[in-house]
Amino acid sequence: MEPDLEMLRRRRAEAWRKAVAPYVRDLARSGFPTFVVLAALAALSGYTAFLETVPPDFPITAVGAVVMALLLVRSPLRTHLRPADAVFLMPREHEMERYMKSARRGGYISGSALMLAAWLIYAPLYGQSGAPTGTAALVPALLVLKALNDAGAWRERRMARSAARRLCRLLRAALTLAAVYALFTEPLPAALGFAAAAAALYAAVCRLPARHRFPWQRLFDEEARTRRRYERFFRSFTDLPAEDETPARRPYAAWVAGLIRHSRENTYLMLYTLTLIRTDIGGMLIRLIAVGALAGAAAEASGALAGWAGAIAAWLFALAAGMQAGTVRHAHRHAVWRHLYPLPEAGRQRAAVRVAAAAHFACAVPLGLAAGLPAALAGRYAPAAAAMAGCLVLVPAMARRLRRHMDREAAE
Repeated sequence: MEPDLEMLRRRRAEAWRKAVAPYVRDLARSGFPTFVVLAALAALSGYTAFLETVPPDFPITAVGAVVMALLLVRSPLRTHLRPADAVFLMPREHEMERYMKSARRGGYISGSALMLAAWLIYAPLYGQSGAPTGTAALVPALLVLKALNDAGAWRERRMARSAARRLCRLLRAALTLAAVYALFTEPLPAALGFAAAAAALYAAVCRLPARHRFPWQRLFDEEARTRRRYERFFRSFTDLPAEDETPARRPYAAWVAGLIRHSRENTYLMLYTLTLIRTDIGGMLIRLIAVGALAGAAAEASGALAGWAGAIAAWLFALAAGMQAGTVRHAHRHAVWRHLYPLPEAGRQRAAVRVAAAAHFACAVPLGLAAGLPAALAGRYAPAAAAMAGCLVLVPAMARRLRRHMDREAAE
C-alpha cells in the first residue's frame, strides 16, 4: 500500500493525464479548437459592441451578481477515488486529510481561475455601473468568498441526509448571491461585514445536520460523474470505451419511445431512442437547449451586431447540439449481443442517424425561436428569419456529416 497518501493522489492525477493525452491530441486535430476560437472572437466582438451602447435600463449589477455567484458556488473537486478504495483506503480514513489537501487546493485554483476570468470580462461593464468599489479592490474579497464556498461545499458533502445537503446548498447559494450583490452596491467595509455575517449564519445552520467523518460514497459518485463527462466530451472526437453509466428515468421524455411501433425493423430505432433519452447524452442536450435559449434571447435583447448576435448564438448552440446528438452512434458499438442477435448492421447505422437527426431538430427549433421571436417582435425580421433558418439548415447538414462518419468507421 502507498505509504504517502498525498503522493498517491498525485500519482493518480498523473496517470489520469497520461490516459487522456491521446484523446487531447485527437481533439486538437479535429478542428474543434478552431471552432472555439472563432466562437470566442464572435462573442468578444458582440460584447465589445454591446459595451459601446449599453442600454440605460440594463441591470448591470444584477446580471453580474448572478454570474459571479454561480461561479463562486461551483466547487469542483477531483479526488480520483474509485470504489475499490473502500477496501484499501478506508482503514486509513484518519489519514485522508493528507490525500484531500491537494485535491482541495486544485479545486480552489481551477475554480478561482474561472471566476477571475469571468471577472475580467465583466469588469468593463461593472465600471459603467457607478459602483462605490473599484474592480481591483473586489478581487481579494471574491477570492475569500470562493474559499468560504469551497469550505461550505466540503461540509455539504459530509452531510448524511440528502435533504439537508440540498437545503444547505440552496442557503449557501442565496447567501453568496446576497453577499456579491452587497459587494457590488455598498461600500466595501459594510459589504464585508454583511458577507461575514452571512458566512457565520451559514456555519451555524450547517452545524445542525448529522455528518459523516469522511464522505466515501459521495466522493465515489462525484468522481464517476466527472469521468463520464470527460468521456462524453472526448467521444465526440474519437472512439474510446465507455465506463458504467447509471440510466436516468426522465419520464417527461421517455414517452417518445412509446410512439415507435414494436417490430424487428425498429429494434435499433427503439434502442437508440431510449439510449439518448436515458443517458447523459439527453441530459447534455437538455442543458444545451436551456443555456442556448437564454444566451440567444439575451444576445438578441442586447441589440448587439444590429440584432445578429442572437442569431449567431443560436447557430453556435445548434451546432453544438448536433455534435452532441451525433455521439449516440458510439453507444453499443462494442456490445457482445450485436454478434448474437441477428440484425443487419446497416439498420443500426440508419437508426443512429435518424435518432440523432430527430434529437437535433428538437433542439434546433427552440434555439431558433428563442433568438428569432424577440428579433421579430423588435422589427428585426432578417436576423429573426436567419436564426430559425440557420438552426434548421444545420439539421440535415449534421445528419449527412454523421452518415459519412459512420460509413467511414464501417469501412475501417
